[in-house]
Amino acid sequence: MQLSQSTESASPRATCATLLFIFCCLLSTIRILREAPNPAHLSQDDTSKRSDQRFAAVKTRLPATGVIGYIGESGNSSTPDHYLTQYALAPLVVDRSTHHAIVIGNFPLSPPSNLPPNLRLVKDFGSGVLLLAGEDAR
Repeated sequence: MQLSQSTESASPRATCATLLFIFCCLLSTIRILREAPNPAHLSQDDTSKRSDQRFAAVKTRLPATGVIGYIGESGNSSTPDHYLTQYALAPLVVDRSTHHAIVIGNFPLSPPSNLPPNLRLVKDFGSGVLLLAGEDAR
């Protein structure tokens, strides 16, 4: 008989512990919902939009698919600039090499003072976007 009494007395404790756990979870969820930004008021990152606008004119002069070369500024911004170029020109693959028949120059901070000797300027689209022809394409 004593065993059944301890089981009955544990049941209200277990119920209270479960209810307390659920209450704490709900408090945590309410806090997260209150502190989370409202999706309707989130501002979109304009970087990708600006990148699309910078490359819109040159994109009309490029093939629809394939692989083209890339040359850009060196330093901290070189990798993000390359990725933004790849994003803006998709589905083209933008290879970080100048050994292609078509090479995109991306110099958003300043135009290059001199280009590598294997590249010839085809057209300057402004905003640091250059269309170049590679002379030693593989």
